[in-house]
Amino acid sequence: MLAAAVALAFDMTSVLALMYPGRERVEIVASNGETYVYACKSGSDGVSPQVQAEKAQAAFEENVEKFAEVFVGKMMQDVSAGEPTLGTALAMNRRTSSWAWSITNHLEKTYGCALLG
Repeated sequence: MLAAAVALAFDMTSVLALMYPGRERVEIVASNGETYVYACKSGSDGVSPQVQAEKAQAAFEENVEKFAEVFVGKMMQDVSAGEPTLGTALAMNRRTSSWAWSITNHLEKTYGCALLG
């Protein structure tokens, strides 16, 4: 079982390398201690992929914090208003997907980084 998981990880690395040619794999430790992995290219001004990843992570953390505040606020508002739980869950799922797409595009366009995990 472990061998299959390791083989899959190597396969995914190869696939990701094909999707992001010329990029460097960079690990960043977030402010909460979790490690995030980015595929980054150098900045247009020659800034290293490491620095680009650090900037991308800072932007990600700021953005996810704001999103979480809005998410929780909306959830509490719906609960207080007696909104059906399923409707709230579906709406929040759509908002989360939309936010994820938006932040992914922002990190790519602004920092030349793709958040891999």
